[in-house]
Amino acid sequence: MNIPLKASRYSAPGQYLGYALQPLRLCYHLLDCPPGAHVSLEHSEDVAVHYANGGQLFEQTKSALRQNPISDWADDLWKTVAHWLAEIKAGEVDPSSTTFRIYVTPAHGGEIALALSTAITMEDVRELTNRIRTKVSKRKKPPSCLDHRRRSTRRA
Repeated sequence: MNIPLKASRYSAPGQYLGYALQPLRLCYHLLDCPPGAHVSLEHSEDVAVHYANGGQLFEQTKSALRQNPISDWADDLWKTVAHWLAEIKAGEVDPSSTTFRIYVTPAHGGEIALALSTAITMEDVRELTNRIRTKVSKRKKPPSCLDHRRRSTRRA
């Protein structure tokens, strides 16, 4: 017997997806990581892989049922970048031995997120930083993520 069900106004599938995504990614990394690596949940990052050679992968997980958390002016994107840069500046994370990843499901994209992902040299980073500043200056109204963006692009 099929009885149609109507979702309760108190249901929270998006929130559940966010909470459930972290252990799922933990299991993925446990199955995929090389021998000698350790995987953590909510220790160094949402999910992190600590390799035997001292390197590490920091992964922020984002669920995106209603919004794109890595769109150009998304608070989630800039909050994550600011967090990572603060840890680097504080000497808590070595960027030369750390890979930073934002895992989004369902898949989404963003021009700035893609450019961040492909920036390899300091010159790439400088060009991207200048491009971001130019894009912000052309907006009529500053984006809500501006405080995070300022923290993450401030010159050292």
